[in-house]
Amino acid sequence: MQIFTKGNVRQAVTGVMLLTLMTGCAEWNSHPVVVDQNFGNAVRNMVKHQTLYPEHGQDDKAIVSLDGQKAQSIIRAYREGSSEKLEQGKEAVTFDPGSVGQ
Repeated sequence: MQIFTKGNVRQAVTGVMLLTLMTGCAEWNSHPVVVDQNFGNAVRNMVKHQTLYPEHGQDDKAIVSLDGQKAQSIIRAYREGSSEKLEQGKEAVTFDPGSVGQ
């Protein structure tokens, strides 16, 4: 008659866990899986059609930008306009659950 002790059970559980991990690492498929030749073309085609000016990414010309004062005035006007909208949005909203469904 065999007696199961803590040590024997622990060794058996450890052995089963190691075998499970090793089977997960085994290479069951010796050749790579071949996917469709058109795999990924739909995404590339979508990005290509969503690009407004695809030819612009191929030239090495310098980017023409705004001068500092003009850019600063645009940013200032943008920020002032947005702060007014934030102040308007801070109005109190009341909700009376007793009046719902009546």
